[in-house]
Amino acid sequence: MKRFRKIAITSLKIGVSLLLLYFVFRKVPFSEVWELIKTSKYHYLVIAFIAFVVSQVISSQRLLLYFHANHFLIHKIDNLKLYLIGMFYNFFIPGGIGGDAYKVYILNKQFQWSAKKLTKSVFCDRLSGLLAITVLIEILAYPLLPGYYKLMIIPAVIITIMVARIFFMKFFPEFKRIFYSTLLYSLGVQVCQLLSIYFILRSFAQIEEVWIYCIVFLISAVLSVISFSGIGVREWLFMKAAQYFTFNADVSVSTAMIFSFITAIVALIGIGFQLRKFSVRLQNS
Repeated sequence: MKRFRKIAITSLKIGVSLLLLYFVFRKVPFSEVWELIKTSKYHYLVIAFIAFVVSQVISSQRLLLYFHANHFLIHKIDNLKLYLIGMFYNFFIPGGIGGDAYKVYILNKQFQWSAKKLTKSVFCDRLSGLLAITVLIEILAYPLLPGYYKLMIIPAVIITIMVARIFFMKFFPEFKRIFYSTLLYSLGVQVCQLLSIYFILRSFAQIEEVWIYCIVFLISAVLSVISFSGIGVREWLFMKAAQYFTFNADVSVSTAMIFSFITAIVALIGIGFQLRKFSVRLQNS
């Protein structure tokens, strides 16, 4: 029954991705998008790729903070390798074991560490990322707000962080020491990914209203859970945003597609470590 439910959920996510891509390419022909991508400035795409890689390195270090807070003293290099393998599972293996579940499984199997505590670490790592996205959306919403409503931004950010801290202290007190550290890491992750989006846009010489692209990208990161690896949702949201704001739909969809492609390339690195069947070392090993 559990396996059937997992297959059903994965099939639904793939279906959502395909359906949204169908709607996107009905409005914005793939041939036009592809022609635009071929004429992009590749040196900016290289910078976008580097920014995304840096975001994933920071993200892996954030997860390491959670592991260490629970006394799972994994070596930082092996944690990065495990993180990349998890990316590969999340992106390329629909219906299989998820990347987060894979990390828990491997560490529980090799060291007999508590699966419950490992799951808590991974779950709170995700929550920390969601908190950073929420804070950045609030900040980037500044130009959209009229008049005195702009003054509400700082109080809104402070309240969001305080509520999140209270939540962590109540339900995950073991992580209260690293709350602000992991939030800074999470903000670093998202800022690097926003830089990646910015340089993809620069590759098309499209830089006006970048903050709108950034908001749409952050929203797509939250909504990516309803599709397979965020594919389809990102492209569809970027296309819809182009209908309401003054930027090119071809550029919007191309930006989303290139970001997905960059993610796929980085995720592929994980298969190399998986094929070698490496063993996780501890910090002092």
